[in-house]
Amino acid sequence: MLLNTIQSLLEEMQISRFQKHPDFHILKFKDHLDDIPMTTTTRKCDFFQIVISKNHNVDVVVDNVAFSAMENCITFMAPKQMLSTEVKSIESLGLGYMLVFTPKFLRLGISDFELLQKFPFFNGNHSPVYFLNEHKDIYFDLMEKLYHLFQDFNDENLEIIRSYVTILLFESRKSFLNGTIKNNAISRQSEIAFSFENLIKATTNKRQTLADYASQLHISVIYLAECVKKSTGKTAKQIISEYVILEATSLLIQSTKTIDEIADAVGYSSTSNFGLFFKKHTQLTPSAYRKKYK
Repeated sequence: MLLNTIQSLLEEMQISRFQKHPDFHILKFKDHLDDIPMTTTTRKCDFFQIVISKNHNVDVVVDNVAFSAMENCITFMAPKQMLSTEVKSIESLGLGYMLVFTPKFLRLGISDFELLQKFPFFNGNHSPVYFLNEHKDIYFDLMEKLYHLFQDFNDENLEIIRSYVTILLFESRKSFLNGTIKNNAISRQSEIAFSFENLIKATTNKRQTLADYASQLHISVIYLAECVKKSTGKTAKQIISEYVILEATSLLIQSTKTIDEIADAVGYSSTSNFGLFFKKHTQLTPSAYRKKYK
């Protein structure tokens, strides 16, 4: 099930009556223990989600990878990641928050794809769970401030909320880069696949050969391909194509670049070849896609 709007998510969670803004919502779990279903079916959301938890006893499956929510962890869900949950203990569910937002809510002046680039803890093919090893109070304090502002929702508090969400993202980026928060990847293969995906996002011309990516990761092409396949169930070329399409669709909708310029930006010297590639993956030509979704 794909949930295209925050409203549709809140309806599924049976708390849509608490919605105050179409592009943002935050909830404290303990305030909704009688509302939220204890089991959720597999779903995808077309927006970003951040969940912070303490001492949770919840079984979670993200993109067919199962794990248990644990003490002091933060989860960064990228759009279209598949999620299902089962609460084991309702008492511990209250020690946490869930925040959801669309990129346009932030008003950072960047596209959806650029947001994924800037904040590398959002990854479409890997576990979104990170351990809060240090400075965990910063995250819980920010969530509590956001929650209180949201309860007293008005135009002034809306701008403060935007600022705090931006601070939360940049605090997380700093912690990610310096290793204060760590992904729960449990194997060397998962670590390599995770690094590969972030390398794709950071690369201007994503249509490099696997040999180019393997060289930057200081491993062989064969080993890179094996790690990605075993960790994600996809080939390395599939993941590269996913990010080329993601960047292209973002540029088509959120920029005024011509089709030729967008083809060049994603690594195609031939606009006609780009058009064929794009239609293969979206069933629409670039111009038709822009017309339909812009």
